[in-house]
Amino acid sequence: MNKQKKTSTMKKRHFILCATLLISMLSVALFSACDRDTNCYLDVKIIDSNTKNPIPLAHVEIYQDGGTVHAYGITGNDGVYSTHFLSPAIVSIRAKLDVFNENGVRVGERRANGSVRLTEGETKTSTLAMTEQIFFN
Repeated sequence: MNKQKKTSTMKKRHFILCATLLISMLSVALFSACDRDTNCYLDVKIIDSNTKNPIPLAHVEIYQDGGTVHAYGITGNDGVYSTHFLSPAIVSIRAKLDVFNENGVRVGERRANGSVRLTEGETKTSTLAMTEQIFFN
């Protein structure tokens, strides 16, 4: 009887240990999936097509088909505008920079366009070269 009681106690301890390990493994798997970064990051770098120098203060619009703007910003001194999206997408990028004369009058603008596929958990960099200059009459 004493041997049978010992065996029964050992089985209970073994069951409790196995149940605890199983719950621990499930908890780790569940919580680690929640920590995964699912955002999509985008760095847009605007450069001069001739000098390859970064262009600060360029206006950047990021949009999808249909023209709905999803992000808008201005490049910093390094010519980069950074943003993020909650889900993967293919987005179009439009950048422009106003051109002023020596009197501070807006006389035209420079433009650049591009597109990029955003991937979950990754940072994509899209470099656009401003080449086109449009002058107003």
